[in-house]
Amino acid sequence: MEKFIDDKVYYKIFDRSFKQSSHIYNKKSKFNQLVPAEEVKANKQSVINYFAATNVLILQQVHGNKIIDTDLGVDFNLEADGAVTTQEGLVLAIQTADCVPILLSSDNGKVIGAAHCGWRGAKANIVHNLVNLMKQKWASNIKALIGPAIQQSSYEVDQEYFIGFIKENPENAVFFIDSPRPHHYMFDLPSYVELKLKQAGVENIVRMTDDTYSMPERYPSYRRSCHSTEEYRQNILSTIVIARNDASPPLSINKNS
Repeated sequence: MEKFIDDKVYYKIFDRSFKQSSHIYNKKSKFNQLVPAEEVKANKQSVINYFAATNVLILQQVHGNKIIDTDLGVDFNLEADGAVTTQEGLVLAIQTADCVPILLSSDNGKVIGAAHCGWRGAKANIVHNLVNLMKQKWASNIKALIGPAIQQSSYEVDQEYFIGFIKENPENAVFFIDSPRPHHYMFDLPSYVELKLKQAGVENIVRMTDDTYSMPERYPSYRRSCHSTEEYRQNILSTIVIARNDASPPLSINKNS
Protein backbone atom coordinates (compact mmCIF):
# COMPACT_ATOMS: atom_id res chain seq x y z
CA MET A 1 0.00 0.00 0.00
CA GLU A 2 1.04 3.62 -0.40
CA LYS A 3 0.65 6.64 1.82
CA PHE A 4 -1.75 9.25 0.46
CA ILE A 5 -1.76 11.52 3.51
CA ASP A 6 1.01 10.70 6.00
CA ASP A 7 -0.15 8.21 8.65
CA LYS A 8 -3.81 8.97 7.91
CA VAL A 9 -4.89 7.95 4.40
CA TYR A 10 -3.64 5.04 2.31
CA TYR A 11 -4.34 3.79 -1.20
CA LYS A 12 -3.63 0.86 -3.47
CA ILE A 13 -4.28 -0.05 -7.09
CA PHE A 14 -5.23 -3.74 -7.10
CA ASP A 15 -4.08 -4.93 -10.53
CA ARG A 16 -3.05 -8.35 -11.84
CA SER A 17 0.16 -8.23 -9.82
CA PHE A 18 -1.95 -8.78 -6.67
CA LYS A 19 -2.18 -12.57 -6.56
CA GLN A 20 -4.56 -12.88 -3.60
CA SER A 21 -7.56 -11.98 -5.79
CA SER A 22 -9.09 -13.13 -9.08
CA HIS A 23 -10.11 -9.47 -9.62
CA ILE A 24 -13.84 -10.08 -10.00
CA TYR A 25 -15.92 -8.04 -7.57
CA ASN A 26 -19.51 -8.52 -8.78
CA LYS A 27 -21.60 -11.69 -8.91
CA LYS A 28 -22.58 -10.87 -12.48
CA SER A 29 -19.66 -9.81 -14.64
CA LYS A 30 -19.80 -8.49 -18.17
CA PHE A 31 -21.71 -10.46 -20.80
CA ASN A 32 -24.05 -11.81 -18.05
CA GLN A 33 -21.54 -14.39 -16.84
CA LEU A 34 -22.39 -15.57 -13.35
CA VAL A 35 -19.52 -15.64 -10.89
CA PRO A 36 -19.60 -17.81 -7.75
CA ALA A 37 -20.61 -15.72 -4.74
CA GLU A 38 -17.80 -17.29 -2.72
CA GLU A 39 -15.21 -16.04 -5.22
CA VAL A 40 -16.54 -12.48 -5.13
CA LYS A 41 -16.69 -12.54 -1.33
CA ALA A 42 -13.11 -13.80 -1.09
CA ASN A 43 -11.87 -11.08 -3.44
CA LYS A 44 -13.55 -8.38 -1.38
CA GLN A 45 -12.19 -9.88 1.83
CA SER A 46 -8.66 -9.80 0.39
CA VAL A 47 -9.01 -6.02 0.06
CA ILE A 48 -10.37 -5.65 3.59
CA ASN A 49 -7.55 -7.78 4.99
CA TYR A 50 -4.90 -5.90 3.08
CA PHE A 51 -5.83 -2.61 4.75
CA ALA A 52 -6.91 -4.10 8.11
CA ALA A 53 -10.16 -2.32 7.27
CA THR A 54 -13.73 -2.82 8.46
CA ASN A 55 -15.42 -3.02 5.05
CA VAL A 56 -15.09 -2.15 1.37
CA LEU A 57 -17.66 -0.24 -0.70
CA ILE A 58 -17.82 -1.43 -4.30
CA LEU A 59 -20.49 0.52 -6.14
CA GLN A 60 -22.82 -0.63 -8.89
CA GLN A 61 -21.27 1.68 -11.48
CA VAL A 62 -23.46 2.93 -14.33
CA HIS A 63 -21.34 5.58 -16.10
CA GLY A 64 -23.31 8.38 -14.47
CA ASN A 65 -22.48 11.31 -12.19
CA LYS A 66 -24.09 10.31 -8.89
CA ILE A 67 -21.98 10.51 -5.72
CA ILE A 68 -23.12 8.89 -2.48
CA ASP A 69 -22.45 10.16 1.03
CA THR A 70 -21.58 7.09 3.10
CA ASP A 71 -21.95 9.09 6.31
CA LEU A 72 -25.71 8.91 5.72
CA GLY A 73 -25.54 5.12 5.60
CA VAL A 74 -23.88 2.59 3.33
CA ASP A 75 -26.03 0.89 0.69
CA PHE A 76 -23.84 -1.73 -0.97
CA ASN A 77 -26.31 -2.25 -3.82
CA LEU A 78 -26.66 1.40 -4.78
CA GLU A 79 -26.10 2.48 -8.37
CA ALA A 80 -23.58 5.33 -8.34
CA ASP A 81 -20.16 6.15 -9.71
CA GLY A 82 -18.53 7.81 -6.74
CA ALA A 83 -18.55 8.04 -2.98
CA VAL A 84 -17.34 10.25 -0.14
CA THR A 85 -16.72 9.25 3.47
CA THR A 86 -15.31 10.48 6.76
CA GLN A 87 -15.44 6.98 8.26
CA GLU A 88 -12.25 5.28 9.35
CA GLY A 89 -11.68 1.80 7.97
CA LEU A 90 -14.22 1.98 5.12
CA VAL A 91 -12.40 1.34 1.84
CA LEU A 92 -13.78 3.26 -1.14
CA ALA A 93 -13.19 1.22 -4.28
CA ILE A 94 -13.57 2.03 -7.98
CA GLN A 95 -13.68 -0.63 -10.70
CA THR A 96 -12.19 0.20 -14.09
CA ALA A 97 -10.87 -1.50 -17.19
CA ASP A 98 -9.90 1.57 -19.29
CA CYS A 99 -11.94 4.38 -17.68
CA VAL A 100 -10.24 6.80 -15.29
CA PRO A 101 -10.35 6.15 -11.53
CA ILE A 102 -9.74 9.14 -9.26
CA LEU A 103 -8.93 9.05 -5.54
CA LEU A 104 -9.10 12.19 -3.39
CA SER A 105 -8.37 13.27 0.18
CA SER A 106 -8.47 16.45 2.21
CA ASP A 107 -5.08 17.55 3.47
CA ASN A 108 -5.97 16.63 7.06
CA GLY A 109 -6.98 13.11 6.04
CA LYS A 110 -10.49 13.38 7.46
CA VAL A 111 -12.45 13.32 4.19
CA ILE A 112 -11.82 11.00 1.24
CA GLY A 113 -13.56 10.45 -2.08
CA ALA A 114 -13.35 8.22 -5.13
CA ALA A 115 -15.01 8.20 -8.53
CA HIS A 116 -15.25 6.27 -11.78
CA CYS A 117 -14.71 8.69 -14.66
CA GLY A 118 -15.69 7.26 -17.98
CA TRP A 119 -16.17 9.81 -20.74
CA ARG A 120 -19.92 10.04 -20.05
CA GLY A 121 -19.52 10.63 -16.34
CA ALA A 122 -16.65 13.05 -16.79
CA LYS A 123 -18.63 15.02 -19.34
CA ALA A 124 -21.63 15.02 -16.96
CA ASN A 125 -19.51 16.68 -14.23
CA ILE A 126 -19.01 13.77 -11.86
CA VAL A 127 -15.71 15.35 -10.79
CA HIS A 128 -17.46 18.57 -9.75
CA ASN A 129 -20.08 16.58 -7.83
CA LEU A 130 -17.41 14.61 -5.98
CA VAL A 131 -15.30 17.61 -5.02
CA ASN A 132 -18.37 19.64 -4.05
CA LEU A 133 -19.58 16.96 -1.63
CA MET A 134 -16.12 16.75 -0.07
CA LYS A 135 -16.06 20.51 0.39
CA GLN A 136 -19.47 20.35 2.08
CA LYS A 137 -17.68 18.22 4.69
CA TRP A 138 -15.03 20.95 5.10
CA ALA A 139 -12.39 19.28 2.96
CA SER A 140 -9.67 21.73 1.97
CA ASN A 141 -6.43 21.58 -0.01
CA ILE A 142 -7.68 18.42 -1.68
CA LYS A 143 -5.11 16.03 -3.14
CA ALA A 144 -6.05 13.81 -6.10
CA LEU A 145 -4.62 10.73 -7.75
CA ILE A 146 -5.54 9.86 -11.33
CA GLY A 147 -5.12 6.10 -11.63
CA PRO A 148 -4.21 3.84 -14.56
CA ALA A 149 -6.44 4.26 -17.60
CA ILE A 150 -6.43 4.01 -21.36
CA GLN A 151 -4.03 6.59 -22.75
CA GLN A 152 -4.40 8.73 -25.85
CA SER A 153 -2.18 6.52 -28.02
CA SER A 154 -4.68 3.64 -27.55
CA TYR A 155 -8.01 5.46 -27.49
CA GLU A 156 -9.43 5.94 -30.99
CA VAL A 157 -12.86 7.59 -31.32
CA ASP A 158 -15.08 8.51 -34.24
CA GLN A 159 -16.13 11.89 -35.57
CA GLU A 160 -19.49 11.91 -33.77
CA TYR A 161 -17.70 11.44 -30.45
CA PHE A 162 -15.30 14.28 -31.31
CA ILE A 163 -18.13 16.64 -32.31
CA GLY A 164 -19.93 15.97 -29.02
CA PHE A 165 -16.95 17.23 -27.03
CA ILE A 166 -16.45 20.23 -29.27
CA LYS A 167 -20.10 21.20 -28.76
CA GLU A 168 -19.53 21.10 -25.00
CA ASN A 169 -16.54 23.43 -25.37
CA PRO A 170 -14.51 24.21 -28.51
CA GLU A 171 -11.39 24.27 -26.33
CA ASN A 172 -11.80 20.51 -25.85
CA ALA A 173 -10.09 20.14 -29.23
CA VAL A 174 -6.80 20.15 -27.32
CA PHE A 175 -7.59 16.62 -26.08
CA PHE A 176 -7.77 15.16 -29.61
CA ILE A 177 -5.20 14.39 -32.26
CA ASP A 178 -5.82 12.91 -35.70
CA SER A 179 -5.94 9.13 -36.01
CA PRO A 180 -4.32 7.40 -39.01
CA ARG A 181 -7.87 6.43 -40.02
CA PRO A 182 -9.89 9.15 -41.79
CA HIS A 183 -12.58 10.85 -39.68
CA HIS A 184 -11.23 9.33 -36.47
CA TYR A 185 -9.30 10.82 -33.56
CA MET A 186 -7.20 9.79 -30.59
CA PHE A 187 -8.70 11.08 -27.33
CA ASP A 188 -6.83 11.94 -24.13
CA LEU A 189 -9.40 11.05 -21.46
CA PRO A 190 -7.02 11.31 -18.45
CA SER A 191 -6.07 14.88 -19.40
CA TYR A 192 -9.74 15.76 -19.78
CA VAL A 193 -10.40 14.42 -16.26
CA GLU A 194 -7.38 16.33 -14.95
CA LEU A 195 -8.83 19.55 -16.37
CA LYS A 196 -12.14 18.81 -14.64
CA LEU A 197 -10.28 18.42 -11.34
CA LYS A 198 -8.55 21.76 -11.81
CA GLN A 199 -11.83 23.43 -12.72
CA ALA A 200 -13.25 22.06 -9.45
CA GLY A 201 -10.42 23.72 -7.54
CA VAL A 202 -8.09 20.75 -7.10
CA GLU A 203 -4.49 21.69 -7.87
CA ASN A 204 -2.50 18.97 -6.07
CA ILE A 205 -2.83 16.21 -8.67
CA VAL A 206 -0.69 13.09 -9.10
CA ARG A 207 -1.24 11.25 -12.35
CA MET A 208 -0.31 7.70 -13.27
CA THR A 209 0.48 7.28 -16.96
CA ASP A 210 0.18 3.49 -17.29
CA ASP A 211 -1.81 2.54 -20.38
CA THR A 212 -4.31 -0.17 -19.48
CA TYR A 213 -4.76 -1.14 -23.14
CA SER A 214 -1.08 -1.81 -23.88
CA MET A 215 -0.12 -3.51 -20.59
CA PRO A 216 -2.02 -6.85 -20.58
CA GLU A 217 0.33 -8.46 -18.07
CA ARG A 218 -0.74 -5.90 -15.45
CA TYR A 219 -4.16 -4.52 -16.37
CA PRO A 220 -7.50 -5.75 -17.69
CA SER A 221 -8.81 -3.67 -20.61
CA TYR A 222 -12.31 -3.74 -22.01
CA ARG A 223 -11.24 -2.18 -25.31
CA ARG A 224 -8.37 -4.62 -25.71
CA SER A 225 -10.75 -7.53 -25.14
CA CYS A 226 -12.97 -6.17 -27.91
CA HIS A 227 -9.99 -6.15 -30.27
CA SER A 228 -8.68 -9.60 -29.35
CA THR A 229 -9.76 -13.02 -28.11
CA GLU A 230 -9.06 -12.03 -24.50
CA GLU A 231 -12.01 -12.60 -22.19
CA TYR A 232 -13.17 -9.53 -20.28
CA ARG A 233 -14.06 -10.56 -16.73
CA GLN A 234 -11.59 -8.82 -14.43
CA ASN A 235 -11.37 -5.23 -13.24
CA ILE A 236 -8.73 -2.97 -11.78
CA LEU A 237 -9.73 -1.89 -8.28
CA SER A 238 -8.49 1.55 -7.20
CA THR A 239 -8.91 1.98 -3.45
CA ILE A 240 -8.49 4.57 -0.72
CA VAL A 241 -9.11 4.39 3.04
CA ILE A 242 -8.81 6.49 6.20
CA ALA A 243 -6.67 4.45 8.59
CA ARG A 244 -8.33 2.97 11.63
CA ASN A 245 -6.90 4.24 14.89
CA ASP A 246 -7.83 0.93 16.51
CA ALA A 247 -6.41 -1.29 13.77
CA SER A 248 -4.44 -4.23 15.16
CA PRO A 249 -1.84 -4.71 13.93
CA PRO A 250 -1.51 -1.07 12.88
CA LEU A 251 -1.36 -0.23 9.19
CA SER A 252 2.17 -0.24 7.83
CA ILE A 253 3.76 0.56 4.54
CA ASN A 254 5.03 -2.36 2.46
CA LYS A 255 6.44 -1.24 -0.86
CA ASN A 256 6.53 -4.82 -2.12
CA SER A 257 2.84 -5.57 -1.42
